[in-house]
Amino acid sequence: MIVIGVRADQGLAWPDQLKSSSGIRVIRLSALQEAAAVDICVYVFARVRQGLSQAVTEISAANRTKFVVIDQVCDIDIAMLLVKAGCHGYLSCDDQGFDLRRISSVLLAGRYWVPRVVLERIVEEMTVDRDAIAESLCQLLSPREHEVALWISRGLSNKRIAREMGVTERTIKAHLSHIFQKTPVSDRLELALLMKGELPERIRINLQ
Repeated sequence: MIVIGVRADQGLAWPDQLKSSSGIRVIRLSALQEAAAVDICVYVFARVRQGLSQAVTEISAANRTKFVVIDQVCDIDIAMLLVKAGCHGYLSCDDQGFDLRRISSVLLAGRYWVPRVVLERIVEEMTVDRDAIAESLCQLLSPREHEVALWISRGLSNKRIAREMGVTERTIKAHLSHIFQKTPVSDRLELALLMKGELPERIRINLQ
């Protein structure tokens, strides 16, 4: 059962798509309830975005919970701010692709549900010194972990990486777990960006 908690700006009605269904339970989070109590936390903003400050603070401090923001009007700058804080999903209320089950599946798999232009702009803006990253990673990771990270940056699946390295898929998953523990990244996309020298700001700050 996927538990989705919703925080909505005062007086704002939820979008029709935010309702419980088979395998998904949608609840309203009170001001006293923490997002850590749910698998996915959804913020629903009015045009004035009353909950923006709280959302950025809560998203930045989150560990396991994934976050989605549903905005009245899509704003790329707001989306970038949220994604840099650690938000994995951003869409507008009238988004034709608003499918709660699909979005939940994508987020819980560690991927992003945001407009493509948002990720493209983040990649353009957050370029860091590749040599410094390479040196830092060599110090943090074992040779085999570094090799796994290189394959991830080339878009290979765990199964394909295992074949290339002559090990089991379980071994690759263990290497990835160690990589996530040793570096600021939390998923495959961030690891790929790290290896290419293109990072969200929160990761760049951690490396400095």
